[in-house]
Amino acid sequence: MSNTLFRALALATLLSAGSAQAFVIDGNLSDWGVQRNGNATGWTPDSSAFAYKTEDQHDSYLSPGYGGQAYDAEAMYVAWNASTLYIAIATGHNPLTPNNPTGNSYGAGDVAIDFGINGSFDYGIELLGSATTTAGHVYSNVNWALGVWKSNGAWTGYYDPNTAANRALADPAHPTSILSGTDRGTGAVAYTTVGQNNYGVWPGDLHYFYEVAVPLSSFGADWANGANFRVHWTENCANDSIWVDATATHQVPEPGTLVLLPLGMLGLIALRRNKPSA
Repeated sequence: MSNTLFRALALATLLSAGSAQAFVIDGNLSDWGVQRNGNATGWTPDSSAFAYKTEDQHDSYLSPGYGGQAYDAEAMYVAWNASTLYIAIATGHNPLTPNNPTGNSYGAGDVAIDFGINGSFDYGIELLGSATTTAGHVYSNVNWALGVWKSNGAWTGYYDPNTAANRALADPAHPTSILSGTDRGTGAVAYTTVGQNNYGVWPGDLHYFYEVAVPLSSFGADWANGANFRVHWTENCANDSIWVDATATHQVPEPGTLVLLPLGMLGLIALRRNKPSA
């Protein structure tokens, strides 16, 4: 192999190691290690997920509300690298579900993030877009809509989560949709709208998936300070919520990076040894 080719190979390998991304944002969770195998183990991710939570419910009553599989929050996965936060969600709730509270139909909520895990939910990630927010964008100073359930699990008595009277009674631990906020950064969102079966122990249940990637810079000092944080998602009714707790850290090398980096270094070492002496 020529020195020129060797040099190009080594450089390309090192660059690949430095720029590798863990996930393709396409709504397919196979790159998280999620398997469509009709078994509870299929929800368990590989080491690419730094934190996760899974459920496998099959009841009309969820928590705190009802709704069955059509409102089931099934699993959440969280990971990050040096520049990007990744989030994946599995649910029985179709993202195209109409938001019509008076008709007992509730649309999808947005991702809420609480740095310090103190109930503040400092940031939101818009999933579908609205009249005032854009899909994939991160917002701070969020004015949150809330669900239709009180903190004790009782119904507020209101069907519309956005009514002022409902929000005064609803449980603030389960924010639903971003009503308004300050735009902090642009990321990417993908989601599926065709239900897929054969996940988990209930093979007939249909599931839908979200994937999100947003820049860590959107969170400013909250991320840089290494705080504990909570990632939360639910529907606009908050019939079922799911959340994951983690700690902001510096980048953990991805498996592909760990393999590619030594290869690049070996290439450079070999190149140096083969270099003619002056």
